[in-house]
Amino acid sequence: MTPPLDLYLMSPPGPGWQLRGRANFRSQAAAPVDARAAIREWIALADALEARGGRVVCLVPEPDTELTGLPYAAECGQILTVDDDLCFVLPRMAAPHRRHERDAWRPLAESLGLRPIDLPDGFWEAQGDVATFLGRTLLFWGGRTDRAGLLAAAPYFPPDALHLEVRQPAFHGNMAALPLDAARKLLVCPDVLVGDSLSRLEAAFGAAALVPVTTDEIRSYATNGLPIGADVLAPHLTPPRILTLMRTWGLDVTLLPMLELCEKAGGASRCLVSHAHLSPTQAAQLTVPPPHDYRLMRSQIVASAN
Repeated sequence: MTPPLDLYLMSPPGPGWQLRGRANFRSQAAAPVDARAAIREWIALADALEARGGRVVCLVPEPDTELTGLPYAAECGQILTVDDDLCFVLPRMAAPHRRHERDAWRPLAESLGLRPIDLPDGFWEAQGDVATFLGRTLLFWGGRTDRAGLLAAAPYFPPDALHLEVRQPAFHGNMAALPLDAARKLLVCPDVLVGDSLSRLEAAFGAAALVPVTTDEIRSYATNGLPIGADVLAPHLTPPRILTLMRTWGLDVTLLPMLELCEKAGGASRCLVSHAHLSPTQAAQLTVPPPHDYRLMRSQIVASAN
């Protein structure tokens, strides 16, 4: 029988990768990136996921692509089951330089055996604004995802999903909150939650489960570590207080150097993946073509960093 599968959609930077849109507070004033160093940072994350039992599916970009946002695959789409079909809900991106990324991800999804779904309205940036904590779905809007995009995507998620509004500097929900199921804790920045969003989180999970972080801490990517069970793959910028908290809760935190991908370009480990936990039945439906199989493509990606 096919076992359950943790699938990670990712896209490595190419050797010509550069900052183009400069659409966040890190990238706006950053020095030019070292593309080959960024590739090595990306490989370190992909290898860490594979070492923890995950399966990385990669979209290797064309060498001359202008889609410089592709490495931040949290926004590439969302794998969901719709009417018993394994589907891929495509994003509607807010940043102009990222809007055509969906045209690259659609054929990859189809090659995996996923049915692509287009949303009709608004801006919706997929897993950048989707999280799950203790079995409850959190859907964020107010940053790059707008209300129309949220309402277009919401029917594909459980009806009890919490709709939570955020504001700058949290341009995605994955800056506002980090679910750590293994510790039964939700790191959350109250200062970027709008209206009754915080009180609804408290009503859903209890105040004791919510651990506040500051705006300054989320600017250092306190909420952008990538949890894998009791492990957390976190960027090197993670504030010391947050590291201490997570380790006190029994989590094993691995810091990944991300000078190019995070410190300059403004996206951390959680931003670099679209994660889906697939049941045995769902995993059996999946086909990974060789051009998208990281295990087969790794040597080529490594060579592009040299």
